[in-house]
Amino acid sequence: MERLQEKLKELRKKREWTQEDLAREMNVSLSTVQRWEKRGGEPTRLARRELKKLFRKAGIDLES
Repeated sequence: MERLQEKLKELRKKREWTQEDLAREMNVSLSTVQRWEKRGGEPTRLARRELKKLFRKAGIDLES
């Protein structure tokens, strides 16, 4: 199973977003997004829910 961090990075790039773009969309700092993608930390349950919503609106399923 693909790790959440790898999936998040892959989907962000598929959407053609920078880490800054994602941070802005999520109302978090750039360093937070960097941590999520570099296995330094995982999004909270609330952040995961918001990530799913954000990508779903873009037509991308975070869980597939």
